[in-house]
Amino acid sequence: MTLHDYQGIVANPDLLGEEYIPPNIPGRDPQIEELTYCLAPAIRGRKPMHSWVYGNPGTGKTATTRYLLRKLKHESAVNGVYINCWECNTFYGVIEKIVLKLRILGADKLNTAFKLERFERYIKDKPFIIVLDEIDQPSPKERNSILYNLCNLGRVGLVCVCNSKYTLFGLEERVKSRLSPTRIEFRRYSVDELIYILRQRAQWALFPDTWDKQVLEHIAELSEGDARVAIQTMKNAAYYAENDSKSFIQPEYVKKGWNSAKDLKKTYMLNKLTVHHRLLYELIEKNGEILSGKLWTIYLNACRKKRMKPIALRTYSDYTNKLKELGLIKAERASVRGKVRVLRTNDG
Repeated sequence: MTLHDYQGIVANPDLLGEEYIPPNIPGRDPQIEELTYCLAPAIRGRKPMHSWVYGNPGTGKTATTRYLLRKLKHESAVNGVYINCWECNTFYGVIEKIVLKLRILGADKLNTAFKLERFERYIKDKPFIIVLDEIDQPSPKERNSILYNLCNLGRVGLVCVCNSKYTLFGLEERVKSRLSPTRIEFRRYSVDELIYILRQRAQWALFPDTWDKQVLEHIAELSEGDARVAIQTMKNAAYYAENDSKSFIQPEYVKKGWNSAKDLKKTYMLNKLTVHHRLLYELIEKNGEILSGKLWTIYLNACRKKRMKPIALRTYSDYTNKLKELGLIKAERASVRGKVRVLRTNDG
């Protein structure tokens, strides 16, 4: 076979991208049913119920909400927008993004209240859905401002998406009482569910006879319930095999693809966090394994050297818990008295 004859492995790379929304969402029927119930009033011209969608990264939260947003628009003419709050982490940024996406004329004035008024005038008394993905990324003050102002609007329903339900519990009481959302949990995918997702995506995106069930099983087992990592691993493995002019994804390319996907996920998650989260992670990584009390001491020393104001001790536990929640570190009870934990990075 000459290089000219080589067709490669990836037939349609766009179908392996993070922005791609599949025509169906496997393994998420209960969550789709719950979210559909919350949004159904919009089909009858009423205000949708607010919802709080939460779960670990790679559990299908974003894909599901965007899928339903698209479905409602195409089948029932219910309008809505998707906003990533990592990119738009202030109320002004959110409302600016909304008016730009909707192309609302005359809303270019640099004034939040003015833009909000134009948006209200645009939707009038029609139901409207706003998906606020990564709502845990804005500061507490901005998060409360975003939710308080948007959930006050006439027939607007909010779908708040984040990693944890605890972000909801930390909202101001006035915001929580007005929002009063339905909580919808997205659990990690099972190995079988990941295999189904990978098979579906491989059939669409890869050339026939370039993969088999064993390849998909291997990827699914490595990915630990994270569909994003699984798809990225398959994509990476396919490209690594292509670079060697192979016509089949072999085990060594799966392992290599998984390592790349895992590193990419870690970088992605750390970049979403504050400088203090990243500093704590770097200190844990540098020490390999460290007691929580010792980490606090060296963190304070590091802040002094960097001339940074440290977080409060009461916040320190929240920050290490966040790192654990995102799967970046492991935290286990230490075999000593008191509430002491052994912390280590999750690179094993």
